[in-house]
Amino acid sequence: MKKLFMHSHRLLQTLALASVFLLSGCEKTQDVEPTASLGNDQKKAKTTETKIYYGDAVAIGDGTAWVWVEVMQGKPIAMGIEFTEGVLDGISEEEMYEFVLPLPGPAHSTGYKTVTIGWNPMGHEPTGVYTLPHFDFHFYMQTEGQIMQIAGGPDEGAWSLVGTVFPEYYTFGPEPFAVPHMGVHWSDVRSPEFSPAGFSRTFIYGSDDDRVTFLEPMITLEYLESLAAGDSETLPVPSLLSYVDPGYYPQSYTVTHTTDGTYSIVLTDLMFRNRNR
Repeated sequence: MKKLFMHSHRLLQTLALASVFLLSGCEKTQDVEPTASLGNDQKKAKTTETKIYYGDAVAIGDGTAWVWVEVMQGKPIAMGIEFTEGVLDGISEEEMYEFVLPLPGPAHSTGYKTVTIGWNPMGHEPTGVYTLPHFDFHFYMQTEGQIMQIAGGPDEGAWSLVGTVFPEYYTFGPEPFAVPHMGVHWSDVRSPEFSPAGFSRTFIYGSDDDRVTFLEPMITLEYLESLAAGDSETLPVPSLLSYVDPGYYPQSYTVTHTTDGTYSIVLTDLMFRNRNR
């Protein structure tokens, strides 16, 4: 898998990464009892075994990363990015990169079409908020081709999403500006990075023109390294006010440092949302 390096300038709120995407599909399965991959609601409601489907692993730094989806009774309940500790050991202190992670076949039923993991050694704007070394974990509801068609720049279509799709506490700022090959990034102003606590992990929504196109847990290197093996944290994901693209949207996301020597960033408590806008 080709390693993607970018040396682009900072654009407003988020990092401008122009990625060249590669995608392949092959899957493995494993019957398991759901554990850290399940959110709180599903842990209580679990009545049967689940099956996990794995995408092919991609070499990153000194480790590997892959995507998996967990299915219960034919329906996806969790979808995650998992990577070995070697990914953190082998990261660059100067170069940004982004990798596309191949999806296992059943992942396509979730509504997510492209999944990437990106590294930002110096963070990005806004200064004093996200200017810390961190990873971006993108779950796109777009194909690679659609992503590459996003030219970037002012995105007036985002104004139509204010108060109709996004809750009032999600905002871009000060104007809707799309990062090339990504889109407009929306932040929850109630998140710790907008308080003295500072940035450690947060959940970003993304849009292109007048629709939501990606979901993004964004997590600092410092936070990941602070997790002891076995540590796990589940955080709520605010629901949208309305939905354009049908799919399985998370009610929470879970960050885990497993006892097997991996880290996982998982969209949990997936709930199907039909188009209602």
